[in-house]
Amino acid sequence: MNQLLEKLQNKLRGASKIVFMGVGEEKLSDDGVGPYIISELLDNNNEKILFINAATDPMDRIEDIVNFNPTHLVLLDTCTLNEPPGTVAILERENIHEYVPISTHTIPIHLVIDLIIEKLPHLNVFMIGFVPESLEGFTELKLYKANEFSLEERSENKDLPFFELNLTKTIQKVADQIIEIIKKIIKNL
Repeated sequence: MNQLLEKLQNKLRGASKIVFMGVGEEKLSDDGVGPYIISELLDNNNEKILFINAATDPMDRIEDIVNFNPTHLVLLDTCTLNEPPGTVAILERENIHEYVPISTHTIPIHLVIDLIIEKLPHLNVFMIGFVPESLEGFTELKLYKANEFSLEERSENKDLPFFELNLTKTIQKVADQIIEIIKKIIKNL
């Protein structure tokens, strides 16, 4: 993970404003890794950093990104690298379409990126991709942090997952490591 920290620091060198956007279906086990990471970092939003949970509809969040006017956009999503589950890779913008399945997204993520780039042509975009262990749906749906948020708070804050996330232990472990890496990076911004 130290190599990943170093790679991310290099990719974000010179960044003045960063958007981290999690993409994925929270009800499909490891596909919820992006929303999970974002939900754990929402309290860190400020004038330089914005965390967005795009869930399965990143198209819906284009305006939020454009209005924030970031220098960098970092996507967090599962990918289809031919690597063992739990592998984390940095994918360059031009390669994302090769490794991100479109099954849980309303529109392929690379097309959403192209629409954002039209409005922010100097935006630096890359993805932190996670090789999932499972994309199984789960049958028992529980509200995300049921005792902490009212239904009204959930409907007002579209960055909160609606349902409890159910990551495998493999992905949970790497997701928690990525959260700590992101915290280190944003602390130094």
